[in-house]
Amino acid sequence: MYSYTLNHLVQFSKLNEQMIVLWNKKYKIFNDEKIDKSSLFTQDDLKKLIIVSFLANSNVRYTVEKLCAQSISELSIVTEFELQNFLKKNKIFSPLINLLVCSCFTYDAKSFDSILSICFKQLGIEECCVKIVFPVISQLAILIDTNSVHSAIKSFTKNLIRKQLHFLIKSTPYSVDNNRTWLLFLPENEFHDIELLYAHLLLKLDGEKSIYLGDNQTKESINECLNTINITHVFTYINDDYDKDKMKDYLSTIKKIYPTSTIFVATYNKLKEPITEEIPYINVNNPIMFKEYLDKIIAM
Repeated sequence: MYSYTLNHLVQFSKLNEQMIVLWNKKYKIFNDEKIDKSSLFTQDDLKKLIIVSFLANSNVRYTVEKLCAQSISELSIVTEFELQNFLKKNKIFSPLINLLVCSCFTYDAKSFDSILSICFKQLGIEECCVKIVFPVISQLAILIDTNSVHSAIKSFTKNLIRKQLHFLIKSTPYSVDNNRTWLLFLPENEFHDIELLYAHLLLKLDGEKSIYLGDNQTKESINECLNTINITHVFTYINDDYDKDKMKDYLSTIKKIYPTSTIFVATYNKLKEPITEEIPYINVNNPIMFKEYLDKIIAM
């Protein structure tokens, strides 16, 4: 089982070291009587600290002393109830992001699903994705890159988010009256499909027709689809280090068959150098930017 240091607890909880030490000294939040920089903590220790911090800050009637005396299972039940009240009163989502990140690092799928389901219900799909889902992925990536922690946690999280997005996509009816058709795919050797799934969901919510091909699509596969279906818009995603010459070939294939199509290439960061100067495309690097373009397209 993975162990956490005091520095890890500070990063995950956003509490300072002195506060964590004080809580343990006064309220015995952990089993050890005394903790310091050399102390190691379990997944349960991390989970309890995050939950106690969230509850103590979300409602004044929860005192740290009383919360520390409760078990993790008892605290989890209280958290589910308090989440709904928190979302009604607050527009600061960092405490919820911390809870979700903690669920990932402790491999607690039940807690993650429960928290995210409540957030989707209270905030709506679009706001929840923009304000919570993508920040969770971003924060996890930073924590994994800056600490010696299991990269499996990132895969675990993305699979949990995929499950939620697939459910929402399935629950959203298809458009039957629209003259636009979107093609969504990831190029060959690109497997980061969270962004693609979100775009697919957003398009369905806005009544747009879309053909979802998924990840790792060859140029032959894209060419076959383009020769079969009339495509007006394209959405794809690439990592910052993806081979731009390969991506240029995909753009050329699309523009050769549908020269008037609008192509969106999504990246987490704005591309420093263009993929090509010859073929027009739009680089979007966050969900809000894509939504703004989509609203303009629908309004035309």
